[in-house]
Amino acid sequence: MKSKSFSNILNRLFLSGKEFSTYRFRLILDINKRVGNHAIKTTSNKFDLCKEEVSRLHILGRSGFGMKFLDVGARDGQLTYLLGVTTNMKFDQSFYEKNLIKFREKYIYFGVDLEAVQLDADQPEVIVGDICKVDFMTDHKGQMGEFDVVYSNNVFEHLEDPFCAARNIWSLCRDGGLIVTVVPFSQRYHESPDDYFRYTNRGIEKLFEVAGGVKVIESGYDIKGRRNNWQGTGSFNDIVPKDKFGAWRETWFTVCVLQKMENSVSV
Repeated sequence: MKSKSFSNILNRLFLSGKEFSTYRFRLILDINKRVGNHAIKTTSNKFDLCKEEVSRLHILGRSGFGMKFLDVGARDGQLTYLLGVTTNMKFDQSFYEKNLIKFREKYIYFGVDLEAVQLDADQPEVIVGDICKVDFMTDHKGQMGEFDVVYSNNVFEHLEDPFCAARNIWSLCRDGGLIVTVVPFSQRYHESPDDYFRYTNRGIEKLFEVAGGVKVIESGYDIKGRRNNWQGTGSFNDIVPKDKFGAWRETWFTVCVLQKMENSVSV
């Protein structure tokens, strides 16, 4: 009781509820359990990645012109996150427009999604199909080994059969091509149309290792928005309970860039 009273007093003294820009400053006394060795400072994985920067580095930095790019879970085909977000959900319109020019100089855009979506007039329509189905490649034999880059952003958590999806993506990618995957390791529940899984970086690596031969180019975590006070909109069954820290406060993204090994065979 004393610790709670002390916390309340401090909050009244130092927090008048004034807001500075979009931030409200609060003092919270953390009386929760501490588990494990907190003296260890070194980490075993990469935690300093920016998912958009890493994706752009390997996609826009790839040599060549007229390459084929496949966007899994295409939606509107605008590639807003890939081309316009600097870090931690900060969107820059001029930055997006400059990157879009670079992208179109290098790539022919294709998308794949559950439903047909009409994209810009100068872009192809989305390939319609369920990437999780065994017969996907049977229905799309013409696209086998066609794509220089296969990209997905916040898609794999919604796939009911990620192993099948990984095999299909691996088959769509050409030898030496890149498979770029961004997916939550920790994020609140959100249906689109459903929500099934969260992934470690080794989990994504293993999905594609099982699918066929791959080389790890980049693998780790983006935790730049880790402490965002992130509540859902209510539109996707995504509302979470609040506590003294607010809504969801532990958001990590897994970032994985893999290269399909030449002459490798799907298993």
